Amino acid sequence: MKEVILIFKALILDKEAIQQLSEPKSSWKLLSMCITVLLGLVYGYTAISINSETIASFETPILRQTIVPGLFLFFGILMILITKVGLSLLLWAGSKGLSGRGLLGVLYRNTTFALIPSVIALPAFISLQVGTPMTPLMFTTMIVAVLWIYLICSKVVEVTQQFVPWRAYVAVLLAFIFYISIYYIVLPPS
Repeated sequence: MKEVILIFKALILDKEAIQQLSEPKSSWKLLSMCITVLLGLVYGYTAISINSETIASFETPILRQTIVPGLFLFFGILMILITKVGLSLLLWAGSKGLSGRGLLGVLYRNTTFALIPSVIALPAFISLQVGTPMTPLMFTTMIVAVLWIYLICSKVVEVTQQFVPWRAYVAVLLAFIFYISIYYIVLPPS
């Protein structure tokens, strides 16, 4: 229960909570994996909701009700895991680029709670991937989520790398700019 309270404090950018979550503990690793799986299931369920017409178009009931939704949930978990690894590597590179200590394992653990705000932007992210139109609410939640993730990542880098605040904000900004440039290159033209 203490770890859950620490995660809520970390979500509101409490540096002491982030420092405690950065300490190596076996219970924290288990909780981190549970949060990753839960985020993946939410991602998969949101993808199922957005693609419900496509799923309903399959002819056999086993495909409509079991296999295709199961694949969406599996790839939701996989997507969150890949995002967590990629974000950890980018934060590590941004930190090392500004003479930080690195500590990839600590950054990997802490990216788990940094991704929690992405839940409010999942409909927008999935809508962008499948090419459906976004509502103003989706756009607003996406901006809020990205800013929130940026602030959490900046606090994580500040605490784990022992940076002054401006250096942490620059390191995370460089990581985000790199990610956006790669995403822009990989994203198929519409």
